[in-house]
Amino acid sequence: MNALLSKKLLGLDSSYQLPTVIWQDNTEPQTWHSLDDFGKQDKLHTFSLGTEEKVIQNQYDQNDFDRYGKTYQSFNTELYQGKANQITIDLPVSQDIHLNGRVELKLHVKSSTNKGLLSAQLLELGQKKYLQPYPAVLSARTIDNGRYHMLENLCELPFTPSAQRVITKGYLNLQNRNDLLTVESIEAEKWMEIQFALQPTIYKLKKGDTLRLVLYTTDFEITIRDNTDYHLTIDLTQSSITIPS
Repeated sequence: MNALLSKKLLGLDSSYQLPTVIWQDNTEPQTWHSLDDFGKQDKLHTFSLGTEEKVIQNQYDQNDFDRYGKTYQSFNTELYQGKANQITIDLPVSQDIHLNGRVELKLHVKSSTNKGLLSAQLLELGQKKYLQPYPAVLSARTIDNGRYHMLENLCELPFTPSAQRVITKGYLNLQNRNDLLTVESIEAEKWMEIQFALQPTIYKLKKGDTLRLVLYTTDFEITIRDNTDYHLTIDLTQSSITIPS
């Protein structure tokens, strides 16, 4: 790290060179690979989302709304279990896919009122070992000269069994459906075509895996907590998800 910083910050000539992209393999513990680029779309894999119209209610019972507001973790748990106000779509993976970039949703959607918030999460579904989202201690106080020159814990993302793993997520105010700096009006019960890019990531999927797309309104961890009485309708026949690789 010192060699890299000296080269980048001080302009000192050295032969030290990092790969363009280093990513952690999600199928094995403590395994890293290099890539020539991030987000290059050599191939696009498109999945249809269904054959019917489905509705997402925004308003929760006040007791549930208060409970989710106090501990957003309980909301996430119930969301992944399919118990929140949501549309859940399971998509079988028919070939190996090395996701590299931004998953894009194309949705045919309308709101029952003049506003709308849409949240989306893409999960890998199925009981098996996944890299967990938060690091855990592998060995206590084993790294020398850490913060304040003290011993620090050696941490790593645990590779442990779970029912699902979040791959990527995203949030969209429908008033900003074409550009974050452009506010557009929403007419109640009028269909809109939106393209919705989720957060960029790198993730390896294998043939036989199952993806789960969850669509909902308020996210109690990330978005404004709105409990007004409205709903979104999504025509799944005219909607799709595209995964770059």
